[in-house]
Amino acid sequence: MNRRFRSKRNIPIRIPTQKLLCFQLGNERYAIPIDRVLHVLNEFTPHGVIESDMLNGTLRDRSLVKYKDEIITLIYPSQLFLTSRDDRERQYLIVCTLKEGERFAIPVPEIPTVLEVGEDKFGEFPELYHQGNLPAAIEKVIQSSDNKMVFYLNLDKLVNPTP
Repeated sequence: MNRRFRSKRNIPIRIPTQKLLCFQLGNERYAIPIDRVLHVLNEFTPHGVIESDMLNGTLRDRSLVKYKDEIITLIYPSQLFLTSRDDRERQYLIVCTLKEGERFAIPVPEIPTVLEVGEDKFGEFPELYHQGNLPAAIEKVIQSSDNKMVFYLNLDKLVNPTP
């Protein structure tokens, strides 16, 4: 068949994808943009742990860790959901950067995985769910290929939550 007469309906539509770093805490899976991840380390020592700092009415666990020659903040996102609480030893450290260039880290119990997700898989939360005081750091919900839900985190809002 001549190309000129081909139907344009046969051409598949390309859906843009995003690469994410996915990790699990407790029963929940989270994803962050891979372009904001600097390193994943498997050796680190937290210092100065603050376990129950009431920041804007929510618990935020924080401490410090040495990354290369810099002291950075360690943030435990386990307070996002009650079932996210994971008391297993944190063996891996995801070192991230904020939009302003400041670095921080997230400790996780298992090695994170890379997830490539089509932008059509990002969904909004139902309005009734938002009324349940959804943490600002959780922006979207992703339906992964294994049919599980993944919560997409806004790193800037994770570090600096706004009421």
